[in-house]
Amino acid sequence: MGQWVDAGAGHVVQPLADGGVLWEHDTLPGYSVPRHMVSPANSATWQVTQRDPLTLLPSLFCDTSLGGCGQHGFVTQGRWSGT
Repeated sequence: MGQWVDAGAGHVVQPLADGGVLWEHDTLPGYSVPRHMVSPANSATWQVTQRDPLTLLPSLFCDTSLGGCGQHGFVTQGRWSGT
């Protein structure tokens, strides 16, 4: 596994050896836990298009239908940008 990358605004991502990533983030207000980790569902993954500074595609979405908090945004040039 790669090193955790701090993308700012409470978001960190860790590139994995298989090309995927783990995403840990502060949750939206009102969610049951203050912070949690998300990995892609259904064996999908995010594409690491650039490692340094980190850029991922597509957007990251903490899917509410899967019990997530609703966070949604991009990691581009190593920084989080919420939608």
